[in-house]
Amino acid sequence: MQRTSTDLDPRLLSADARRSTPIVDANMSAMNDPLPRVAVALPARDEAACLPVCLAALDQAAGRFGGAVTIVVVANNCADATSRVLADTQLRHATLRPRAVTLLPRFRHAGWARRLAFDAAADALSADTDVLMSSDADTCVAPDWITRTVAYLDSGMDAVAGRALTRRDDRRALGHEAMRRLNLLGRYYTALDWLRADASPDPYDPWPRHFYEGGASIALTLQTYRRIGGAPTPALAEDRALFAAVRAAGGRVRHPLDVRVFTSSRLNGRAPGGMADAFARWITQDLTAPLHETYAVPAALDPIGATADDQLSFLTLPDAVARARAMIRARRLRPPPQVEPILLPPLGMDNLDTVPHQASQPLDGLVA
Repeated sequence: MQRTSTDLDPRLLSADARRSTPIVDANMSAMNDPLPRVAVALPARDEAACLPVCLAALDQAAGRFGGAVTIVVVANNCADATSRVLADTQLRHATLRPRAVTLLPRFRHAGWARRLAFDAAADALSADTDVLMSSDADTCVAPDWITRTVAYLDSGMDAVAGRALTRRDDRRALGHEAMRRLNLLGRYYTALDWLRADASPDPYDPWPRHFYEGGASIALTLQTYRRIGGAPTPALAEDRALFAAVRAAGGRVRHPLDVRVFTSSRLNGRAPGGMADAFARWITQDLTAPLHETYAVPAALDPIGATADDQLSFLTLPDAVARARAMIRARRLRPPPQVEPILLPPLGMDNLDTVPHQASQPLDGLVA
């Protein structure tokens, strides 16, 4: 019998909550499809209001993709109508597999919620090249989200970190000053993305790219997921921990701008310390208060050496944006490097093939 995600560690769930809603997989007829199978992991806690549009967007993306897509929603510790919404939802292009669990208090955080969703979604896949994806229940994926992600994985990437954008209407609803602050932060981080990519180019993750690694848009092959031993389960930043695990296992992570999702700007989130808390702090803090993990250039390009004195505030952020843009203009206008002339050896010379070859190195931290 196939093991479900909740069988992995029975200590996680209370005795009265180990229930799931079995649904016949309508995609079995697509097993011979040349496209990889895709499973989307969606943790949800009290998301009855957001789930309908979230699932509709995922279903539209599944229709654009055209292959077998399964959406696994793990409703954890819900006190609202999330389970009823899932029971009433009918999708046209994807198979929906809802599950309901109750996490015990010590495991009641984003790390284990996403891990259970990932493991349940992985149960719907079999081939190494099948694709495991994840998003958030307050997020709407772009119609080409699956198609573009799979294309990057097919090109040789092991994982894809999509770009999360906040919905303009949500930002506008927060008020003029809040929208100004969020837009200013967005401009600064976009400038930093360019400067980071220019300072440390990556042939496998070239510009244009971003540096965001969040749960709103995660994708990796099933082989990679198994290689890292499943999703890490820290209480906070479980999304960044997953991508760090992929890199530690020798995997290649792509950060493309055209893999997009659109997430909410809500101030009352489901995960303490998550994006909702960050939004609430940003729009209410004093102009002179330090911005969390937001540093001036060049400390922002080398955050390991950053100190509290390098932190920006909303009072100093406009000057930092101007400085970052000036650096970008200067780098774009810099003269091309001078190339040393290459002296070609005369024809007929021997020992032209004596360039030393570096032996391949084993992958450190590989987890079977």
